[in-house]
Amino acid sequence: MALNIRNDGDVTILSNFRQLMNDPRYVDSARDVDEQLDQGARKFVMELAGVHETGASFLGVLMTLTREIRRRGGEVVIARPSPQIAQFLVDMHMDDFWDVFRSVDEAQQFYGRHDAG
Repeated sequence: MALNIRNDGDVTILSNFRQLMNDPRYVDSARDVDEQLDQGARKFVMELAGVHETGASFLGVLMTLTREIRRRGGEVVIARPSPQIAQFLVDMHMDDFWDVFRSVDEAQQFYGRHDAG
């Protein structure tokens, strides 16, 4: 599986996007997320550490995963974007589409505060 998936409590962390984009199995990432959703996962963090290259394929993967997660009642945020990715999101007017956090811990804390409110 090219997409790394780890569960920390009730938060599912998706990572390895840098390697994912260089692997033909990136098309399987939606299926991998579907499996997590089938198992009841609803809180997702897309950890973008190490990703520096942007483009249509990269945005397409993020959008595909996000749409499926949200369609099935889940939430998804972005953690650890590089400066290039953060600027790309602003340039593409996508910065309002995702909550963005400097670290995975901050993203997990967001879900904790969100649940309490």
